Amino acid sequence: MRSARCKIDGGRPFQGRRGEAESLALQILRHALIFVCLVFSCLGADLLAQTTCDASLLPPRTVRSHRVGPSSCLMRESDLTSDGRSYRRIDVGLDGTVDGYLAKIGDYKEYFTNAPDLVFPQTWGPREIVFGVAAYRRDKGAAMTIVYPAERAAWNRKIFVMVHGRGVSFKDGSLKPWDKNADDLDKYDRLLLAKGYAVVKTHRSTVENIGEITATLEDGTTVDYIAFNDTARYVMDFADVARKMIAARMGEPARTYFYGHSAGARIGRGLNYTPGLNAGRDGRRFFDGFLNDDPAAGTWYPVVMKDGRDVLFTTDAEKAAFVPQIDVAHQMYNNIWPPKHPAWMSSSYLENKRNNAKILRDKGLGAKYRMYEVRSISHSGGENLANSARAPLDNLDLSKMMDRFVDFLDRWVEAGAAPPPTRSDWPELGDADRDGTIENPALAFPEVACPLGVYYSYPESTSGTTAFAAFTGAGLEPLDAKRVFVDMNRNGVWDSRETPTEAWRRLGLLQKSESLTGERYIACVQGAADQLRRDGFLSEETAASYVRLAAAVDLQPKTASR
Repeated sequence: MRSARCKIDGGRPFQGRRGEAESLALQILRHALIFVCLVFSCLGADLLAQTTCDASLLPPRTVRSHRVGPSSCLMRESDLTSDGRSYRRIDVGLDGTVDGYLAKIGDYKEYFTNAPDLVFPQTWGPREIVFGVAAYRRDKGAAMTIVYPAERAAWNRKIFVMVHGRGVSFKDGSLKPWDKNADDLDKYDRLLLAKGYAVVKTHRSTVENIGEITATLEDGTTVDYIAFNDTARYVMDFADVARKMIAARMGEPARTYFYGHSAGARIGRGLNYTPGLNAGRDGRRFFDGFLNDDPAAGTWYPVVMKDGRDVLFTTDAEKAAFVPQIDVAHQMYNNIWPPKHPAWMSSSYLENKRNNAKILRDKGLGAKYRMYEVRSISHSGGENLANSARAPLDNLDLSKMMDRFVDFLDRWVEAGAAPPPTRSDWPELGDADRDGTIENPALAFPEVACPLGVYYSYPESTSGTTAFAAFTGAGLEPLDAKRVFVDMNRNGVWDSRETPTEAWRRLGLLQKSESLTGERYIACVQGAADQLRRDGFLSEETAASYVRLAAAVDLQPKTASR
């Protein structure tokens, strides 16, 4: 990043015939200049670095006689070093408008969406759906962070567009002005950068009913209760600008992939499920593949009902337009989904995640779809936690598997190499040959397959984060922040904690007469890690690191604080 620099001659005062009066005046002037320079150095650097990027804007799109899209662009470029590698970073802020649909009554009426045939029938039922145009501003958080390798040879010519979930707003401070996102890269972003991808991290307002986003309806009235929770065109417009900027600096990208978490993942589903939505201005495919990380409430379903019949993906053309999609289902994130919804949907997040996979399979799209259910992970995969922990929170590090999911998707798109089959503890999905045995169970990290304690949702049972309770053999099972006990031994009562040996005997990892030893623990971890590696879900390096760490574990029970 450029920085403002001032250099003022700090030598001795002028000693001429005009005497002390002139000398004093010059000193005053010099000190005034120094003061201005200091102020400029503190405040002016950012101002100098901010430049217009209007040349990167595409012409407005015309939707129902309305011209929409980004209308003004500011950017700031800087150098970035991560894990010893050099990158270029562009912070971009956009003003503009975007098209979408909303409802005036009912659950989810605030979801300004480009997939209305999915959203509104699945969240309340028949009602009037209204077209609108909403405005966004960069000083209220409409922004993106673009990071790409500094050397062209280090770029794989592919882009990942990152789309966050609900709960982000300018009003509560979680959404920042466009030029204040210096600390926004998480583990997944850095993982992608290390693989050679360009990363486009988008930011948008996703809290409804706070008056942050205003939409103008076709009759000229306005509403201010909406949010960009489901607005795919917002993401696509931003991605268009990003791709043009990257192309100008590095050359045309060969692939564009989508990563979304929660409501962002639900946008990914809407894009892949809604006929014609995943298409650019030229009519060609926009996103080449989708990596959807724990879609919110397990929705949307790939179902559109017309006159009592599901009409979605009933034609060869619709099925051909469906691109490879991987859904990562966090098994522990399960809650009661409250809105009114059709009887063929569930109130359980987890059941919705599983049903989505079954519906796509039954519609003949199993060759382009995978769902990987992961045990002991709530909504967060630890991507925003340093070393996956921030006491009392303690998350399994999902980035160790996300590393492989990214590679699965890329090889699928590039070479047609099918990833491992769907993994789930639901027999409908996991029992491939219907013999009563689940051949493809949910994925279990070595920490879960060879447990020294249990991960549980914290601060309460429906939370997206987790804490860890160790098998200490001392004291009672812990309480969460709502004072609900954590049933570590699954016996239905609040009682004493087991020792590691007792827990392993209960789980069938040891015989009743056996005790847990360091050698037995290392062997278990090595077996679990190697199996995940052979199945493709851990890298060689990650699997080896598990064995190294296991050798250093102290198995003696300790009193835990939780």
